[in-house]
Amino acid sequence: MAGTDAVDGSIQSFDAGSASADGDARQALDDDGVVCLRGAFEPSWLSIVEDGIVAALTGASVDLEVVKREGDKGQFSFSSGAWQTVEPFQRFIFDSPLADLVWPLLDSSTLTLFYDFLLIKEAHSDGALTPWHQDHSYYPLDGTKVVNSWVALDHIPLESALRFLAGSHSSFTLYRAVDFNDPSAAYRHARSELPLPTINQGDRILVTSLQPGDMLVWWSHTLHCAPGNRLDRRRAAFSVNWLGDDVTYNGQPALDTYIDPLLSSGDHVVGDKFPLVRQSAAPNS
Repeated sequence: MAGTDAVDGSIQSFDAGSASADGDARQALDDDGVVCLRGAFEPSWLSIVEDGIVAALTGASVDLEVVKREGDKGQFSFSSGAWQTVEPFQRFIFDSPLADLVWPLLDSSTLTLFYDFLLIKEAHSDGALTPWHQDHSYYPLDGTKVVNSWVALDHIPLESALRFLAGSHSSFTLYRAVDFNDPSAAYRHARSELPLPTINQGDRILVTSLQPGDMLVWWSHTLHCAPGNRLDRRRAAFSVNWLGDDVTYNGQPALDTYIDPLLSSGDHVVGDKFPLVRQSAAPNS
């Protein structure tokens, strides 16, 4: 794959409060694999997430990792699936406008919470880069309606923003999962041996700067990456991953975050760990 510096275009962006945003944003998501909703969350909701960060970093998250790369001044912290133990995260996921912003983009009769992910790159965590990958290659899931909704908590300029390979979701090809600690090593739960494609001249790499409260949404098959944080301040985001009505569990080996032992292969993914958050009313008989 190419490096993170070559950028060709801007991620299509829409005002989250616009009455026409749903249809236009869904089309952009389907075309490019990623879309940006501007001003999705007011400062009061971001403050709740910040309360959750304090709790998560002081012991409330049972799946917290803190990494400091060799030569970096700052550290890289991330927490996965913390909503059940971090009450402010739970409040943001279930009570904020989040679910109702995401659900129309999936063209799905249901919306199921998969997991949340907190990502903090402290100032000068230069080596905390995120290699090219696709989220779906890590999941024990079959289906296509899987999205990540990624909320910026800080101003994120182009130099530290996520990069996406436009249209890389469209074939639903599953590529080999990448070990983030050592991209050259084999990932222990690899589902596919197909190597990531090489980015060629003419391929569109999409990026946009973000303000606090802006939200990116992308399909789980979309290839993306991010540089380390060379800024002299924090670069943080809180993301929530969602499932639509075509997604089933396949029981393949995966991280604990993505596994529910109560599910069997072929089951729709829903339960206490993966709660149903929205459902269309049944048609009149």
